Amino acid sequence: MHTPPDAADRGRILLVDDEPAFQRLGANFLRGLGHEVLVAGDGEQALAAFATQPAPDLVLLDLAMPPSMDPEAGLALVPRFARVPVIVWSGHGDHELALRAAELGAWDFLTKPIDPDMLRFVIGRALRKAKLDAELRALRAVQAGDDMGLIGQAQATVQLRAMVRRVGPTRVSVLVLGPTGSGKELVARALHACSPQSASGFVAIHCGALSAELLESELFGHLKGSFTGAYRDQPGLVEVAHGGTLFLDEVGEMPPPMQVKLLRFLQEGTFVPVGGRSQKKAEVRVVAATHRDLEAMVRDGSFREDLYYRLKGVVLRTPALSERPADVPLLATRFLHRVAPRAGLSGDALAWLAAREWPGNVRELKALIEAAGALLLQDQPEVDAPLLRLAAGEADEGHHGAAESADPLEGLGPLDAALAELERRLVRDAMQSAGGNQSEAARRLGISRVGLIKKLARLGLR
Repeated sequence: MHTPPDAADRGRILLVDDEPAFQRLGANFLRGLGHEVLVAGDGEQALAAFATQPAPDLVLLDLAMPPSMDPEAGLALVPRFARVPVIVWSGHGDHELALRAAELGAWDFLTKPIDPDMLRFVIGRALRKAKLDAELRALRAVQAGDDMGLIGQAQATVQLRAMVRRVGPTRVSVLVLGPTGSGKELVARALHACSPQSASGFVAIHCGALSAELLESELFGHLKGSFTGAYRDQPGLVEVAHGGTLFLDEVGEMPPPMQVKLLRFLQEGTFVPVGGRSQKKAEVRVVAATHRDLEAMVRDGSFREDLYYRLKGVVLRTPALSERPADVPLLATRFLHRVAPRAGLSGDALAWLAAREWPGNVRELKALIEAAGALLLQDQPEVDAPLLRLAAGEADEGHHGAAESADPLEGLGPLDAALAELERRLVRDAMQSAGGNQSEAARRLGISRVGLIKKLARLGLR
């Protein structure tokens, strides 16, 4: 009788074999060694079991898989078990088959009948190596100071990064909650970067930006002729994201008819393109985000309860910027260096930033700093408080430069003054018709947003 391995050497093992007798004997042997065992009889069952939580630590895979019993079918599965040791076996001691399995990422190759002592040894070694690799990746990330785009040292930020590193490598669905502009998409991208699906695509869609019909077409695709304007078959984002991460931004805005169809896809992993009849399959890791109170929406009937619990695998919360004031200088400096790599922030600028409430959170801070950086003069090494007030559209009589004069047309000749007045009127009208939205006003004027900001400052417009 073999001594069970230490707790550190035990794991959750997925046993994939089509022979019921071997499944039973193999599972009993592994459980006797202290391992937790999942059993699958074919490739489809294996992939479904591999997607369960917690994910298996190791896969034992028979290469002769039904229905074809061709070893090629088993070999094709090896890369699908990313970042997990895969031990393959076959009834044929084929040297070429073993080499191909190793090239595809298999940890080891065994020949049936399996020697129990050899299997125990190989499993123990594979589990220890996998745990060491995971620890090494974590240490390297810490040593490199990798913040995954989640900048800051406030306690709330540090805790959020730790949760992302812990949840990212799993396959569990994640619901990211937080106020608008607090970085929910950054969290989703960080989860994807930490996941086994990181080599595949990250696909994002805003669920409130489209009607139910258009949202269905965007998510699940459509066939040629299924509606007016459908001139060709178009794959949906679910299909594009196969093997990767699908980010459902502002999922609380999703129309009720689409909630039903999304729920079916999450439950069964299948979907039907608009205008189609045949079902398609896609495997994606779903990350959803919203600023709304989904529990309250469930209570008032505007959001499906079953969909809520499907999305709510693990809940992460992005704090408002007002809850992490210590991060404001770090964020502001990072944003400034993207537009002005050699510039800095003066002491009065940092004090001004610290005193603001930031209702628009990180998004508001980013837009303001980028605007201030664009307004920097060539010989100006720092962004100061007057420049920040100018970028924010707040009056500042003491600020130097073009905005200092009460009348920006003073000193111009008649023709230049007339042209400047016409320019000011066009800019003012564009801003008014766009409801104060600088990006939209710039689009209507045919200029960049930064160019518009400079014109607003030069023309004395707030």
